[in-house]
Amino acid sequence: MLPTNDGCNFSETCAPTSNNGKKKIFHICVTDIMDDTHTDTRPCDSQSPGDLSQGQFSLGVESTVSGQSDNSRAELLRTDNKRNEDTQNNIILEDDDEDDEDNECHIGRFRPQCFLLCANINMFVCFMCALIVVASALTTGYLNSVITTIEKRFEIGSSVSGLIAAAYEFGNLVAVIFVSFLGASRHIPKWIGFGVLMMGTGSLLFSLPHIIAPKYSVRSRMAENNVTSDENICRRLGQHPDDVMCIQQNSGNWGYVLLLVAAQILIGTGGTPIMTLGITYVDNHVAKEASPAYLASMHASGALGPVLGYALGALLLQYYVDTFSHETQITSGNPRWIGAWWGGFVICGVLLLLLALPFLAYPRVLVKERRRIEETKTKEALLQNIPDDVAEDKHYGRSLRDIPKAVVHLIKNPVYTVMLPAICCEICIVSGFVVFLPKYLESQFGTSTSLANLFTGGIGIPGAVVGILMGGYIMKRLALSPKGAIKFVLLLNTLALCGFSFFFYMGCDNVRIAGANFPYFNSTGHKIFEANLTSSCNQNCACSTIQIQPICGINGITYFSPCHAGCTGSNHFYDPSKEENSFNYSGCSCIRDGSAVYSNHEVIISPMATSGPCKNTCERLLPFLILLVFMTFCVAGTQMPLLMVTLRSVGTMERSFALGLQFVVMRLFAYIPSPIFFGNAIDSTCLLWSVKCQRNGSCLLYDMVMFRYKYVGIAAGLKVISLCFFIAVWYFISRRTLDPGATNAG
Repeated sequence: MLPTNDGCNFSETCAPTSNNGKKKIFHICVTDIMDDTHTDTRPCDSQSPGDLSQGQFSLGVESTVSGQSDNSRAELLRTDNKRNEDTQNNIILEDDDEDDEDNECHIGRFRPQCFLLCANINMFVCFMCALIVVASALTTGYLNSVITTIEKRFEIGSSVSGLIAAAYEFGNLVAVIFVSFLGASRHIPKWIGFGVLMMGTGSLLFSLPHIIAPKYSVRSRMAENNVTSDENICRRLGQHPDDVMCIQQNSGNWGYVLLLVAAQILIGTGGTPIMTLGITYVDNHVAKEASPAYLASMHASGALGPVLGYALGALLLQYYVDTFSHETQITSGNPRWIGAWWGGFVICGVLLLLLALPFLAYPRVLVKERRRIEETKTKEALLQNIPDDVAEDKHYGRSLRDIPKAVVHLIKNPVYTVMLPAICCEICIVSGFVVFLPKYLESQFGTSTSLANLFTGGIGIPGAVVGILMGGYIMKRLALSPKGAIKFVLLLNTLALCGFSFFFYMGCDNVRIAGANFPYFNSTGHKIFEANLTSSCNQNCACSTIQIQPICGINGITYFSPCHAGCTGSNHFYDPSKEENSFNYSGCSCIRDGSAVYSNHEVIISPMATSGPCKNTCERLLPFLILLVFMTFCVAGTQMPLLMVTLRSVGTMERSFALGLQFVVMRLFAYIPSPIFFGNAIDSTCLLWSVKCQRNGSCLLYDMVMFRYKYVGIAAGLKVISLCFFIAVWYFISRRTLDPGATNAG
């Protein structure tokens, strides 16, 4: 027994570590003073041999009560022996990793003074928040803001663009099991750092199709110096130039699509460790009561990122796609405009490469933070005489052969298992709804691409940020148990379901477009209308359907292009409201109204038309946006309660793998299929496709009513299903009492 300055005697077993004999061993000294148990954790300075790899240490107990028998001390030792064995690997911080020569931030031998200030959990969370902001801005915000532009640039439909968006989740799916299971027991910050390097590389790769693809050109002489005429008028040609283009060039763009998919897979693979391992690293270095606040800040960063991503998209899409090599006189409000979609991927790629550096510098364990947490946990356990939350197996996560056993153990947990389909339904709504929200705003309310991105990122997403912070605050403020948390989730989901019911009525009716959803000429017969842009008034005009160039006739009907309206003449003028050159058209054989004079079905007085679609009097955009903020607030408010229910329903050592397995299921049944089936549903409402070389490209016109019913209907149906599963989760939680900490999931 060794005396201490404060009279505490304790025995010790010391062992030299593999790192130049450094000793980082801490012992618990328990002193029984008048029925009060006092704990003291102190470093060991002895050179006596031992086996650090086995985590050996001794716990000495000295009674100051006169006459206390040795049996009393032996009983106290036996009482706490099991707990000490379980926690010793945390108290004696493992030092057997060659990457952990010390516990300072460094990259190799590069150890600047500023790195010393970063070796704490607060700075780590700050770097995590910055990383999550950039990563979510790239994958959730910016990509969604330019997805319709990519469709137009490479002539693809919504189902294909949904596949590109889902490729990120496929990359996550490939790596998440191995990363979450193996990475939890290894150097977490370095795993995150190398993943971020991979994300940055994938982001730069995503911009490559812009470099290798032919330059985009607007088929209009408005983009030329000579703006006195327009080539997209009726010229009575025998063969349209588009037919010649099909002969001269390959019409396929699948090579670019595959490159975009590969880049997304690379980004998804690299992004896997960020949340699966990052959450665990933070949760292991902060007090249990402080964990919701830290995790809420990280999730709020994940909601803030899309705001910046959409804002960046709105900014860059105002610049022409080839802005550095080509000038154009059309503006971003023109339907044929293609913005600089590639710029954000370059910016985010560079930022990610820079953000990887601090994570590569962090140690495996933050000693001061971990020591303080372990001291607190040990004191609570000894003073309260409570059993350990879960027996931590130091060999957990060391072998791939343990994965099936770990999966079975989690599946037997009813709370965790029933949570999976409920969360999948929620993710399906978020993933599919948000990806196509800018497209919905464009088609439903006639906004420009840039304005749709501003509305999505600047109005919808902030509601999600506030919701996440509110959810974390309520969890901490009310100290909600898992049962209380799931009740809170049920309340918010019920409110969100009510909101979806109002979305069905917050839309606009279809704009009348001749040949698409409205006949060219009124007929007294009862023939069923079929979409066909070709009519007797323009069948000899050889009109192109590659790009839409809408014009508004004086009869209040919109026409696909001047050519489809049968217009043979045009004159330009500068329109201050549009800040671009506009055209008046004459000789339009397809435009008829009551003021025209007809003789034997031939137009004597040619009506006029003006460039641009006819104005839509629908004014439901503002109510839609207000309700959207409320909806995102409710949906995002459930994130922190659901995360804490998941973490508290499984064992401590299972948390990383439980999150990883949850992410796998979410990607298989939510993130990957959701954009695809939402995209297919949207494509089914398309009235008019661009046609190039006898193949469909991007959709030019949607049936707005059917678009709204399918888009909102799918989300509302999924919300009903998730609500049913959350009720089942509440039932299973009610059947057993979950410890606010981790419980064994057996």
